[in-house]
Amino acid sequence: MPFLNVSGRSVPCRAIVFDKDGTLLHFLELWGGWADDILERTESRLREAGAVWTGDRERVMGTLRKPDGTLADYDRAGPLALAAADEMTGVLAWQLYNAGIPWHESVDAVRGFARLADERLERERPVRPLPGLGRLLDEARGAGIKLAVATSDGTKAAEKHLLWAGLDGRFDCIAGRDAVPAGKPAPDLVLECCRRLGVEPGDAIMIGDGGSDMEMAKRAGAALAIGIAPDGGPRGHLEGADIIIGGYGELAAGPV
Repeated sequence: MPFLNVSGRSVPCRAIVFDKDGTLLHFLELWGGWADDILERTESRLREAGAVWTGDRERVMGTLRKPDGTLADYDRAGPLALAAADEMTGVLAWQLYNAGIPWHESVDAVRGFARLADERLERERPVRPLPGLGRLLDEARGAGIKLAVATSDGTKAAEKHLLWAGLDGRFDCIAGRDAVPAGKPAPDLVLECCRRLGVEPGDAIMIGDGGSDMEMAKRAGAALAIGIAPDGGPRGHLEGADIIIGGYGELAAGPV
C-alpha cells in the first residue's frame, strides 16, 4: 500500500482528504477582505437603525485586529473559520434583528452583503496555495494515492477557488457542505469522499487546520488526523490531532 511519511513515521494510506481554507489555500488572503466587507456593510446597516454591535464586533465572526484596525488573524475556533454559509448568515442577521430590524429583512440584508462580498472575490481572486502543496500532490499522485477535498464551503465555490489557485484537476473528489446531510465535525464529509474514491475510511488520512477537521476524521475512523498550523499559527485548537505539522515540507508520499 502507498504511504505518507510524517515525523519519521510511514503511514499506509490509499487516500488523503484535505480541508480547503487554511489547509490548501492561505486563509486570510481569501477570506480576510470578504469578512471586512461584510462586517463594514453590517455595521453601516446597524448605524442606519440607530444601533451598535451587540457585544464585541470582532467576536461576531472571530476576527483579530492590529492596533491600527487592519486584520491580523482569525480565531481558528470561530465562525469565520468554521461556519457554513447559512450559519454565518444567522450570526450576522441576529445582530440586525437585535437592532430592531425584522428577521426576514435582516436575513435578506445579510444575504445581499454576502453576494456583494462574493462579487469582490470574483474580481480580485485572492487565492494562493500553501508552500510545498504542489510537490506533495505530485508525490501522492505518483504513488497512487487518491486525493479529495472536504470543506464547509459549498462544492461549486470550492471548485472555483481551486481553479483560481491553479489546482483544478488535482483532486479526485471535491465535497462541500451541500454534499452531505451534516457538516463538520460530523463524519459525513470524510465518509462521502471515501465512498466516492472507493476506499475505506481506515485507509484514508485527513489533513486540516481546524479542530472540527480532527474530530471529523476521528469520528469517520480515518487512519490519521494531521493538523496543519501554517506560518507559525496557533496549535492549541489542534489538540485532537494525531500529529501537528507546520507545513507540507514535513510530509512526503511514496509508493508501495
